[in-house]
Amino acid sequence: MFKELKLNDNVSELHIALKFADEKSAKKEFENALRIINDTHANVLCVEIFAGEFVSKTFNAWKKSLKQEFPVNWILPLSENKDCVLAGAHITALRGTKPEIIKVNKDSLAVKYSDGFFNYLRTFGIVETINSTPYARTYANLESLENVMKTCEYSYNDIARTWFYNNDILSWYDDFNESRTLFYNERKVFDGLLPASTGIGAPNRMGSLIMSGALALQKTSNENCFVQDVESPLQCGAPKYGSSFARAIEIDTPFGKRVMVSGTASIAQGGKSAHIDDIEKQTELTMNVISEILKSREMTFENTTRAVVYCLKPEYYKVFEKWSEKNVSIPHCPAYSIVCRSDLLIEVELDAFLEK
Repeated sequence: MFKELKLNDNVSELHIALKFADEKSAKKEFENALRIINDTHANVLCVEIFAGEFVSKTFNAWKKSLKQEFPVNWILPLSENKDCVLAGAHITALRGTKPEIIKVNKDSLAVKYSDGFFNYLRTFGIVETINSTPYARTYANLESLENVMKTCEYSYNDIARTWFYNNDILSWYDDFNESRTLFYNERKVFDGLLPASTGIGAPNRMGSLIMSGALALQKTSNENCFVQDVESPLQCGAPKYGSSFARAIEIDTPFGKRVMVSGTASIAQGGKSAHIDDIEKQTELTMNVISEILKSREMTFENTTRAVVYCLKPEYYKVFEKWSEKNVSIPHCPAYSIVCRSDLLIEVELDAFLEK
């Protein structure tokens, strides 16, 4: 599925969601995406891949044909068993202006661009370079992300959205949260904008404990522009149970408002997991929570531009598909990953945009 976000009179972001079950379907999906990019004369900003190595040949050929560099976030499935394929990708591109690609180290890239209201910075594929405890490696990954910001003349406090893909997340999620909270306290993140975030369990091609990414922005206009965190009407704030992220953030300009909803799962108002062992009810609650966040910002699922559906088992995705058939089809890609609690079966992150 393809959505276009009008950032100003001349500049737009393009969002292309892909789903595939094998190499043949992946090739077809990437070919369709290439046609959209070429027809719109767009430049790719970043690509997020949630798939096994069967996509490598197709993606490498596709990337070569573009003759562009851009950040890539490649998250592997929990299993590459041919009977367990649950895969997709999301492509973000820009038309109307050319982005600036910055090589931040030998393995990572960042991309900068502007809509005249904000300067944006996107980066993915950030890993830590030390071999130590999970607590120390979390802190090191955050420092690596901070160094990317500094290289690009941004601060960690400019970050509005983060992604953390933690291998074997259930065995050390408490360490991750404690280390991130310490880092945020030291940088006074809680005094400003607390980023929206996803923390999911998934291996990566680098073999690192954590692979992270971020969207940062700096205001450049005196017009009515702002970034703010957004509360969830159906859930308490995540910091109340020790996880340092906002439920969602909103980016507002004279041309529209964008809401980026953090990774969301079946968590009740008080912070406890709800509907244990019931994938249908967990899916329903997850989507209701997101729906109420959107409604609070005068949006619906029809405004969705990007979503990722993380499923603990491939068969759980069928439940999400049934929800979609009953309610609304949204642009998304699936991922075979672990949610941050052992009793949570599905998690969804979602972006939406409302043009003014």
